[in-house]
Amino acid sequence: MPAEANRLKRLRKTFAAIVLAGAIGFGLHWTVDWDAILSGNHRLATGTPVLLISIDTLRPDGLGWVSGKNPTPRIDAIAQSGVAFTNAVAPAPLTLPSHASIMSGRNPARHGVRDNGQNLPESVEVLAARMKQAGYDTAAFVSAFVLLKRFGLDRGFDHYDDHLTSGKEGWLDRPAGETVDSALNWVKKHTGKPWFAWIHLYDPHTPYSPPAGFEGTDELSRYLGEIRYVDREIGRLLDDLEASGQSPLIVITGDHAEAFGEHGEIEHGLFVYDSTTLVPLLFNHPGLAPLQPQIQPRLVDIAPTILELLGLPTLSEADGISLAPTLFGEPQTIPFGYSETFVPWTTYGWSPLTALRSDGWKAIGGPAPELYHIAADPGEQVDLAAREISRSDRMQLAMLNLKSPRDLLDSTRIQDEETMRELASLGYLGNASIQDIPDHGLANPRDHLKERNILRHAEFLMHANRLEEALAAFDEVLETDPGNRYAVLRAGISLLKLNRFAEAIPRLLHSIEIDPGQAETHYALADALTRSGQFEAASQQWMETVRLQPRRAAAWGNLALTLRATSRNSEAMNALQKALEIAPDDVRILQNMAIQQRLQGDRRGSILSLEKAANVGGSEFVYPALLGLQLYDENRIEEAEKWLSKVNKSDVNFAESRFRLAQISLSRGQKVEAGIQLNEAVTANPGLLPQARQLPELAALLDGDRGRSSSSKR
Repeated sequence: MPAEANRLKRLRKTFAAIVLAGAIGFGLHWTVDWDAILSGNHRLATGTPVLLISIDTLRPDGLGWVSGKNPTPRIDAIAQSGVAFTNAVAPAPLTLPSHASIMSGRNPARHGVRDNGQNLPESVEVLAARMKQAGYDTAAFVSAFVLLKRFGLDRGFDHYDDHLTSGKEGWLDRPAGETVDSALNWVKKHTGKPWFAWIHLYDPHTPYSPPAGFEGTDELSRYLGEIRYVDREIGRLLDDLEASGQSPLIVITGDHAEAFGEHGEIEHGLFVYDSTTLVPLLFNHPGLAPLQPQIQPRLVDIAPTILELLGLPTLSEADGISLAPTLFGEPQTIPFGYSETFVPWTTYGWSPLTALRSDGWKAIGGPAPELYHIAADPGEQVDLAAREISRSDRMQLAMLNLKSPRDLLDSTRIQDEETMRELASLGYLGNASIQDIPDHGLANPRDHLKERNILRHAEFLMHANRLEEALAAFDEVLETDPGNRYAVLRAGISLLKLNRFAEAIPRLLHSIEIDPGQAETHYALADALTRSGQFEAASQQWMETVRLQPRRAAAWGNLALTLRATSRNSEAMNALQKALEIAPDDVRILQNMAIQQRLQGDRRGSILSLEKAANVGGSEFVYPALLGLQLYDENRIEEAEKWLSKVNKSDVNFAESRFRLAQISLSRGQKVEAGIQLNEAVTANPGLLPQARQLPELAALLDGDRGRSSSSKR
């Protein structure tokens, strides 16, 4: 017993020294549950706050403590006084699938999110919900479109701040400084309470545009500048925690990394080499001694680790395990590190890729299996699949089981119009079902790097409205890869934007042959057919669009237009009612409904629709004439005058609007103003002269004007 007592005494002194060093380094005041730690329970104090920071697109060598080249002092200090890994395996080189794995502890096949834009199924348990059940206040502060609450990661959070302030449509994001400000406001209100806060910082993602003081001369240096900026903002967060006496467990990681030419890849998403699938992972708390373990953690291990450290039950069906033994310096074996990307299939029609990393080896699954001894070949340059056949086969089989397990979950295709439009603005059209992937015959993405780079440039040209150049680039890809679903569709859309409908329609029909379930193709084809006057055929495509995306309000509204054009007014009204159920304040649909109501003799209903459209539409309201003329017919003269006076000369109803204004002015005895308005009306439309002459008072105005003209000539 004396020996055991001395051992515990030495341990306490050691931990006290560590805590003192941590307090000096960070100025934070920690509470340590010594009994839990010394009993080997891998526990921190009950109610320890948790701060999880995920930095988008973060390469390990983007941090100073890893590379020694890009100073990131605040993150470096966290790494040096905590448990720091440089080689955590991301489950996908994509933001949403990777974060879904962080929050659920599951590999992508078992949480169902295989690509950006999909939705996390309700059946999947998540970290925030477990923390909330344990009495924690929970909040998330995200900085990118692909993590908006609509995609399902908001479950379990009392507060989910996804207010994005920079960019437009799919490019929407939020600078780190604003996200940190929002998080700090929340944390300050929860001092002294158990809380869990997730902060996502997007800045290192493309486009690389660091703020002043962090600029660079090329893409890589700008990317590194973004990381330094994020480090500064994290430091500001830590300073505030110190000032408020908060003592959280800090976890910092990346969701995936970024390629700068490794294996020919630029950015991320196409391949599963380490350049995009290895990220740093840091755990920091004074109860944890500084360590840099040599084992290989995975992002799916984060949630189980946090829960064990807090003494909470783990998530059901998690693929990850707790790293707590490693964090406390004990030996531990970690299962395979699995990664996958479905972007080659969902976006381009090429083969998906998978990867498995274990015991110094890495296998890549695809049309041509690869194997690398990464312990000796960290750059994955020497493919040993043909020489290490047995090892390669074993790892390929293990990958297959992780890619398509028996309990696989499949997120459905993207259903709503807004999400599709905003993702498409990023050049993201990956909406193919993962259930339809052929077993063989798909192209290896490695063989199409040139095409992928051309497509990236073509998308840039489209955004710059350089449509002819974009079309030429898409056609260049189609010369070597005629079935490329991305190039076929975007070429068709380029032609549509150029109003070359006769050329766009065959391209879009071919796109449907390639992927019949792609709603965006049916939408584009329906648009081309509508604008070229082929209303019957357009109706069929609009119907298919709403079948695939029944919550797409604009498609229902456009279906109504084509049904009206083919005299199917009852069906058109039904389509518009459906559209307004989905989007009751959409000004375009309200205006469309007003026209349909007027056509079917419901003038009062048309007026109500137009008044609502005017109220919600602002500058998008384009039917002041139709509203004013109908109000005039209802003898609501003062209201009619308000709208008729807003009609400009470019409106097809300008002449009739001026004609009615002349009648209103004349009824008030304002003959001079009436004469001016009548003259504007008949000048714009001489066909109104006979109608004016049938009304004596207007005829007198015309005769008086003609008499004045004759006198001036004399």
